[in-house]
Amino acid sequence: MHNSRKSILIFIFIIIAILYLANLVVYEATRTVFNVAGTSYLVMSILGLFGISFVASTFLGMRYYNVFTRIYSTIAMTWMGFFVYFFLASVMYLLEAVYIGDHSKYFAIAIFGLTILAGVYGIFHKRKLVIKEVKVEIPNVPDHWHKRKIVWISDLHIGQINGKKSVEKILKELVKISPDLVFIGGDLFDGSSADGILKCILPFKDISVPLGIYFVMGNHEGFGNGELFSKGISLAGIKILNNEKIIIDNLQIIGVDYLNTAKESDYKKILDSLEIDKNTPSILLKHEPSFIKLAESAGVSLQISGHTHRAQQWPLEYFARMIYGRFTYGLNRLGGMQVYTSSGVGTWGPPIRVGTDCEIVVFKI
Repeated sequence: MHNSRKSILIFIFIIIAILYLANLVVYEATRTVFNVAGTSYLVMSILGLFGISFVASTFLGMRYYNVFTRIYSTIAMTWMGFFVYFFLASVMYLLEAVYIGDHSKYFAIAIFGLTILAGVYGIFHKRKLVIKEVKVEIPNVPDHWHKRKIVWISDLHIGQINGKKSVEKILKELVKISPDLVFIGGDLFDGSSADGILKCILPFKDISVPLGIYFVMGNHEGFGNGELFSKGISLAGIKILNNEKIIIDNLQIIGVDYLNTAKESDYKKILDSLEIDKNTPSILLKHEPSFIKLAESAGVSLQISGHTHRAQQWPLEYFARMIYGRFTYGLNRLGGMQVYTSSGVGTWGPPIRVGTDCEIVVFKI
């Protein structure tokens, strides 16, 4: 336990140091642009606060839920969203200044102006919910499924920024869609187990879904009190699929837990134990689009995932694609299996989306 805590502290220190140095790059770029002589210790101190704000708000928000923590988290996380672009703009300026010379100041003003516009756009775009219809082909599926709507929502990240109002907004759209079956693909919560968080999802009890609402755990549920989350989810009328298979009208529904499937060997054991019938249509609910080949080999017809958020802010999606490849977002195929990865219905960290959408996915078979 002592070594584990020591490793966590070292990791936190490294993150804070990286954020501080990145803030320093932004400071040096702006200081150069506006010909500010010397170094302001006040500004350096503020940069230090910005450097720890992201980490501090995250840990504070995991224990407390009140007006102060929500305001502080919103400010800290919004700054992080803007900072992504400020940092990219600063790096571009410092590199280009060598070649542009005296005109570099105008170049800097232009890209910093675009940075601010992108951040403001992202704040407003995040509030827009996109209903995305996706047609999928599932072999041997009974005819009655052709008329039904299956909804997938993932990555709500209920916490300091996304609260009860976010849930009510999503449920309002679900009522309009009138789905027959709803899947929630993990990260329903942001990891916070503070008092009051669980109440945010209680409105799920008020909607009628003929075939039920099913949930699989994501990585953020693992960050907090898993048992507490499970209790809250059950009280909201949502059924949890914990490495299990159920059959609904001759369609196999398989739900796996994020933590239990983080290792390939463990995931394979779980799939083998579920005895998936390859001749019967199936849908696999898995938070992260990883180890795709294992699911395809097990005979899964359709896998639905989330987790990636499509990186939320362009151009960060390119980094996500280094990890998940073409399965980072959208509908893809591997052998006889289709895979859909959603960009999520909420946000983690910065309440900003640029080049990506908050989406509710409606599957039509």
